Amino acid sequence: MMRKIYSVAILCFLSSYGFAQKITFNTIGFELKPEDRAKIERLASYEARIFNGLYDNLINDSLKITLNLYNKKRDFKSLLEERGMKGLTESGFYSPVTDQSYIYFEGIENLHTVLHEISHALLKNNSKYYPRWFTEGLAEFLETLQLKNFDVQIVAQFDRLERMKYQYQKEEPLNLLQFLNNRSGWQDKKKLDYLYTTSYAIIYFLNKTDRSLISKMAQMYKKGYPQEKIFSTLFGSVSNFEKGFNDYYR
Repeated sequence: MMRKIYSVAILCFLSSYGFAQKITFNTIGFELKPEDRAKIERLASYEARIFNGLYDNLINDSLKITLNLYNKKRDFKSLLEERGMKGLTESGFYSPVTDQSYIYFEGIENLHTVLHEISHALLKNNSKYYPRWFTEGLAEFLETLQLKNFDVQIVAQFDRLERMKYQYQKEEPLNLLQFLNNRSGWQDKKKLDYLYTTSYAIIYFLNKTDRSLISKMAQMYKKGYPQEKIFSTLFGSVSNFEKGFNDYYR
C-alpha cells in the first residue's frame, strides 16, 4: 500500500483551545499499554480540535468517546455476527445506537481504525443528519493523522487516489447525483471499495481545492440542506463540481 506523508491543509480548522478529550477504553482479551493509550488520547484530542474548527464549536473537547478494543479475531468476529455486521467490515465500526466504537485492535500499528471510528462518533455528535459518503470520506481522510515533533501530519492514501484515477480511465467519469443517491450500495460488500475510494477522493479534492470547503459543507449538512443544493451553492452547479473533480483525477 503506497502512502506518503505531507502536512495536512485541514490544520487550518484546528482551534487554539487545549486538550480535554475524555476516552473510555474497554479492552477485551488484553491490556492496553500505557504508551499506546497516551498516543491514542493525544491524536484523538487533535481530531476533536479539527471538528471544533469544522463546526465552529467546542463541544468535541469534552465529548466522551468509548472505545471497545478486541485483541482476538474470534471475539471480534462473534461480535460482528451478533450485530449483523459480518461481511461489511473486518476492522471496526461505530454504533450510533450505543454511541460507542468497536475495533479489532491488533496493536498500535492499526491506529488508523481507531481514528476512523472516533471520527464517526465526533460527526454524529455534531449533526443528526449526514450522508454515508460524507462520514466515510471524512473518516478515511482523518484516519491517517500522525503526530511528529508536536506537529500534526496526515498520510495521504495514494492507493485510493490511484484507484480513483484508474476508475476514471477504465470506466466513466463521476456522475455526482448518481453517486450521492446510491444508498443501497453501502450494504453490498462488492461495491464498498468503490464507494469508500470515491468518498475519500471527494474529501481529498475538496481539501485540495479550498481549505474551507469541508467545513462549509459540514455546516450545511448540519442545517439540513439537500445535497444537490450544497454542491450547487459551493461550486455554482453540480456540473461545475463534476468537471473540476473529473479533471483532477483524469
